[in-house]
Amino acid sequence: MNRYFLSLLCLLALIAAACGRDNQEVTLPSSTPVEAAFTISPQNPEPGAAITFSVKVTQNGTPVDDAKEVKFEWWKDGQEQHVTIPAALQADGVYTAQQTIGEPGSYFVYYHVTARDFHNMQKVAFTVGDAGQANGTESGHTGHSQPADAPASHQHGEGGDPSGQQASGIDFHFMPPETIQPAQPAALTVHLMKENQILGGATVRFEYWQGDEEKHAFLDAKETQPGQYSTRAEFPSSGSYTVNVHVEKGDIHDHKSFPLTVK
Repeated sequence: MNRYFLSLLCLLALIAAACGRDNQEVTLPSSTPVEAAFTISPQNPEPGAAITFSVKVTQNGTPVDDAKEVKFEWWKDGQEQHVTIPAALQADGVYTAQQTIGEPGSYFVYYHVTARDFHNMQKVAFTVGDAGQANGTESGHTGHSQPADAPASHQHGEGGDPSGQQASGIDFHFMPPETIQPAQPAALTVHLMKENQILGGATVRFEYWQGDEEKHAFLDAKETQPGQYSTRAEFPSSGSYTVNVHVEKGDIHDHKSFPLTVK
């Protein structure tokens, strides 16, 4: 008798579990990349006026309100210093951030969208005031309108064009973790673009060393998303390191170095 009731209880439990699974909505990750549409307002800002950077993030035509991170990275043409500002969700997949730029000239802005295991970025040129009047120059390459202590989570490396491009036309965006501890695995990621288009299908290696060490370590990177290459490195001790990113594809053979601090 007891065995009969025990069997009946087990059967009821199985039926209840099956019903719960049927009623539960299961959301699977989508393989469709997220899309981003960028706007700037006003389109022709004047020096000292508030500028609104905006990007609408969608996937399969549906607004994405749960992006992991959305940032705008801007800099003046010809300057190495980049300013990165976080964006806030407004509604219906629209993320915005405001910035005031006091100096006229030619500028660039990258939007960085990380959402649902995808990273989307694009470079857009814009002009503040009359670019030809910036500090009395035609190119607008001089002056420092960015705050000196502005953070920049995306590094553009040493040497080459101040905009981050090499002679090959490749734009390197190195994205290390904010904090790296010694003897702990750390993800190293670089996003590559050429002529404002994603550079996919490349062979990428990370080379790194500490200080003036002659012995360098090499790690192959995997393309985790179109144009985005990642690997994991373990730095043995605290200190200053150099990471050199090597890129090869067809006739392209390029590299760029980045400073890295482990503490």
